[in-house]
Amino acid sequence: MDMARGKVMKIITTLSKDERDSYEVIYNKISCAKQALRANAIPPYAPVQAADRYFREAIFAYADAQYLQEYFWRELARRYGVEQKYMDRLQVDFDTNKLFVKD
Repeated sequence: MDMARGKVMKIITTLSKDERDSYEVIYNKISCAKQALRANAIPPYAPVQAADRYFREAIFAYADAQYLQEYFWRELARRYGVEQKYMDRLQVDFDTNKLFVKD
């Protein structure tokens, strides 16, 4: 167990550069997709059909990014032997590249 910022955590491993880079790409995809889904992402004078297409594509981009994120966490859990019941508590400390389960 380790203490960081007043929280108890169990460090599982130190992520490789490739693992960390993969997560950063996924995180950026989700962030961009969320921005694209803002109501003010397109001008109010845009044609309705164009707005519909835009938001449909933005929703698909967000869904794809979420899938990548879920796959990433499942793969890390499998690789490092993390039980399913702890999946929602997995986190990455980007300062140290540590993968941990937060209590």
